[in-house]
Amino acid sequence: MENEISKRLMHAMSQFRRLKRGHKHTSQLKPSDMMLLTKMLEMDAAGEELSASTLSAAMEVSRPFVTNSIHAFVEAGIVERTTDQSDRRSAVLSITPKGKELIEDAKKEFMASIDGLVAHLGSEKSQMLADLMCETYQYLAHVHEEEHSC
Repeated sequence: MENEISKRLMHAMSQFRRLKRGHKHTSQLKPSDMMLLTKMLEMDAAGEELSASTLSAAMEVSRPFVTNSIHAFVEAGIVERTTDQSDRRSAVLSITPKGKELIEDAKKEFMASIDGLVAHLGSEKSQMLADLMCETYQYLAHVHEEEHSC
């Protein structure tokens, strides 16, 4: 019986991967782009320095990932890169008004999607889903020996 449940869970999880492949977001941002830009907004609001180094450290991702993403953001006009006046070898980053608008649009789109799911499932099932997702995350974090809370 447990083997059948495991198979059903595995099938259900694999369905989400298929959904992401064909879905086009109106915001044109990939989830990884959105995470990076959101982190930039958070750090900027906290008065922290925005650079490839500080972003890669804050997000615990590789510096080349951040650098490549920033390059694409600069080309798209959503991030501006200027030379740090105190250290001319470094670049300081800032999100442009176009970038801020894009992030807001993407957040609204994402929240509308979540609100639609809650409306579809109803409050009770939505709360149950949230609880199960948190439990799942905590279990997987424990298995991978990471300390995180949901």
